[in-house]
Amino acid sequence: MITFTQLREGITKPAAMGDIIKALAPARSKIVGKSVKPQNIAKIIERTVGRKYDLEVTVEYAAGLDAGQMSANAYYDQEAELEGDIPIHIELLFSPKDKKGMNIDDAGFDEFSKATAKVIVHELLHQGQANARKFVDTKPFKVTAAFSPSQAKSQEYLGNSDEIEAYGHNIATDLLRSYGSRKKVLTALKNFTKIGPDKSPDFYAYLISFGMDQKNSVLRKLVKKIILFLKEIENENF
Repeated sequence: MITFTQLREGITKPAAMGDIIKALAPARSKIVGKSVKPQNIAKIIERTVGRKYDLEVTVEYAAGLDAGQMSANAYYDQEAELEGDIPIHIELLFSPKDKKGMNIDDAGFDEFSKATAKVIVHELLHQGQANARKFVDTKPFKVTAAFSPSQAKSQEYLGNSDEIEAYGHNIATDLLRSYGSRKKVLTALKNFTKIGPDKSPDFYAYLISFGMDQKNSVLRKLVKKIILFLKEIENENF
């Protein structure tokens, strides 16, 4: 098990997910219990949090989603920030079946808020990383062991130092929700290759990409980041 004395580098200070969820709260009355078109949901969310966190929200339709299902993608554009444009873009994904409108109840809005806050924090971390290094690009991850082009591509992306940190926050959040306490998460991390996809899909994606190897340097660095973020967020309300 990795101890805090072995953690040689820190973490980029994350935005509090609880603050983002709180900022999204005024959107509840405009969305819950009504038939709202996805485009209007995006506008409501952008008006609610866009100015505070300097982001824009757009809509895409994903054929793989069933009616009533939602998901989200996001990205941080370093060049846009350097040019004074909006740097963070949130892409809400809806089923094509919901183009004319969808109904979201309170429980659905709670899950939507958590998922949206999660991707916003991820991209805010990337923004913080870029600012901290004065917008100098990171070195690409060098893939040394992959069994297929798809695995190599996955390793190249997930092995990037910025992604390790940002996903470290995602995973710490997932694991706290799944296990209920930092102590239980730390216990699970002692044998982290046994953590299943139901506990954290993002963590499982790392395990698959890097061969379930407990000695792998990327996985060990990821676990260090998770531990640091657990300390940071254990008392957050999310």
